Amino acid sequence: MAVRIDDQALITAAKDMAALKLRNQRLRDKLEKMFKDLTEALDTPAGHAVEWAGRDVLLQPIDDMGKVIQHMSDTLNVLIGRNNEASGIYYDKIFDEYYELDRILKSKSTK
Repeated sequence: MAVRIDDQALITAAKDMAALKLRNQRLRDKLEKMFKDLTEALDTPAGHAVEWAGRDVLLQPIDDMGKVIQHMSDTLNVLIGRNNEASGIYYDKIFDEYYELDRILKSKSTK
């Protein structure tokens, strides 16, 4: 039984993840500016409270999502060989070991 990996799907996913990371950062920047503008307009203690509430309520989850996106992007890049490895080397090692184990098990079961 051969296992096949759709390299193109992984490459597409990595590109999409990079685009998502950029969109997430742009959203964060827009929200941060919105809250900054709001607190400058409300230069009062209440305005400053709005700024902190906004950071806690909206910006922290976006920062957290950015970390998840980065982790997924890094993982995809390892899988497709973009982190100083030749393309496909990650899966090649795993499948080579699988096929060797399969060969050993088959040879023992026939004895």
